[in-house]
Amino acid sequence: MESLTNTSSQSNELPAVPASDATDYGNTISDVKYQNLVSQLNPHFLFNSLATLESLIYSDQRLAVKFLSQLTRVYRYILTTRTTPLVKLSAEINFIKDYADLLQTRFGKGLQVIINVSAKANEKQIVPAVLQILVENATRHNITDPESPLIVTINTIEDQLIIENNLQKKQILEPQRKEALKSLCNLYTYFSPVCIEIQETPETFKVILPLI
Repeated sequence: MESLTNTSSQSNELPAVPASDATDYGNTISDVKYQNLVSQLNPHFLFNSLATLESLIYSDQRLAVKFLSQLTRVYRYILTTRTTPLVKLSAEINFIKDYADLLQTRFGKGLQVIINVSAKANEKQIVPAVLQILVENATRHNITDPESPLIVTINTIEDQLIIENNLQKKQILEPQRKEALKSLCNLYTYFSPVCIEIQETPETFKVILPLI
């Protein structure tokens, strides 16, 4: 993933924006929803998904049916939550499982997504599609190689959701990750006094989200 600074080991908590200085809720949520849609519905992702589906139709029709079903559920979730400020973590986890399966069909053994979320945490709430942004960013900015797989873990500790991946950065990094994280932090100020925290070391990249 693209580093936020040139520091080799860091822990950055994105500062909250005071209510008096922040843009109004409608503008902020629109900005984040736009970031979501750019990330989730961009032609590159759709093209890759359709290309994978086309290949599966000829090589493995049963897997093609499963892939199409998951792709349908992913887009249905995105569309049905586009005006919803918060969703249960359990719903977001079901969504990210489908999304991760789509990615794993593409990347094979080069990508592993490991989820360990407590039953209690599942009843908490989260901004919809935030996990998709973070998981997709991990695949955008890191090498996915069966010999050295990209491993993304999603865990909960008390009222925090922790998304972590090993760092094996691509030589050419895509832009926009830092802006998306800042927009998400601005949105979270409306729901929680605890902000998104970013931690990066030479080996790992971690994002800590407050559960609401």
